[in-house]
Amino acid sequence: MTAIISKLSNVVTEIAKLFLGTCVAAIVLITIAAVWWRYVINSPIAWIEQVSNMLFIWITFVGAAVLYRQKLHIGVDMFMDMLKGRAKEVMFWIIEVGNLLFIAILFIYSMKLSIDVLPNTYGALDISPAWFYFSAPVSCAMMMLYFIEKIVDPSKRRPEGSVGDF
Repeated sequence: MTAIISKLSNVVTEIAKLFLGTCVAAIVLITIAAVWWRYVINSPIAWIEQVSNMLFIWITFVGAAVLYRQKLHIGVDMFMDMLKGRAKEVMFWIIEVGNLLFIAILFIYSMKLSIDVLPNTYGALDISPAWFYFSAPVSCAMMMLYFIEKIVDPSKRRPEGSVGDF
C-alpha cells in the first residue's frame, strides 16, 4: 500500500511540476506577444490578461499542493522546535489534521462553486469562470493524496529539498 501511494504521489508531483513549468513559460510567451501586438503592431489582444490570470491562479494552487507535499510552506515552527519527543509528534498530527479539515472544506465548497458557475461565461474568451475555480479542488485533491502519503510513509513528514529546487 505504501509503495502504491508513494508512486502515485510521485507521478502526480512530477506531472504538477511539468504543468507549472509549462504555465510559467506560457505566461512569459503571451506577455511578450501582448507587448509586441500592442506596441509594434498597434493591435492589442483582448484575451491576454484573462489567460495570464487563469494560468497564474493555477500556478498558485497547484504550486501550493506541491509545496505542501515537500513541507516547504512558510511556517512559524518556533513553538514546535521547543517540543520534544512524543509531544512534538502529537502537535504535528494536530496541525496536519487541522490542515486536512481546512483542505476538505475548501474542496467541497470550491467544487460546488466550480460546478455552479459552469453555465456562465467570462470576458473576451467567452469561457466559463469554472476554469479558474477548478484549480482549487484539483489542488485540494492533490493535498489529500499527500496527507494519506504522510500517514503511510513516515519519511514524508520531513521537509524535502529547499524552496529553490524544482
